Amino acid sequence: MGKKRGGAKAQQKPLEDPVLRGIIMGIGGERGYEIAKLLAKEELTDDELAKKIEIRVNLVRRILYDLYENRVVSYRRVRDEHSGWYIYYWRIDPERAVGYFNENKRLLLQKLEKRLEVERSAMFFGCQEGCPKLPFELAAENDFKCPRCNGKLEPYDNSNVIKALERQIESLRQQLVGS
Repeated sequence: MGKKRGGAKAQQKPLEDPVLRGIIMGIGGERGYEIAKLLAKEELTDDELAKKIEIRVNLVRRILYDLYENRVVSYRRVRDEHSGWYIYYWRIDPERAVGYFNENKRLLLQKLEKRLEVERSAMFFGCQEGCPKLPFELAAENDFKCPRCNGKLEPYDNSNVIKALERQIESLRQQLVGS
């Protein structure tokens, strides 16, 4: 019995991690975090969770599925001998959740780096109406007239976009080094 408590404490501690808490809150909100705290202590069914936090089982299931899709929780399935139905016992999986979150950060970093490369290597043009900017080639094809509003296309200064991308990329790199 002492081992079970020690295991629960070891599992509970990651819930205090602000990254994991942010992941859970972003996916399931306060209710999702309540569910995660209960699952850190023991495996529970959706019905048991609904009774403990006093919300409808359908809402619990929706939150559990969202948490499952984002690798925060996992389950084991057991067939009920009397009814023949499957019962799902849910548990939190903090290491898997943080790993999935970091993988998504790496993918975002790659996309931002590609976008930065495009922003640095192309000359853009835009109109006064705020329509999407166009690279030089498309602007020239359209005789420097906006394809949306037909306004005149002028050179677009994307230096602020480049700076913002550089800041986001640096921030993501720092986060990934720390994880």
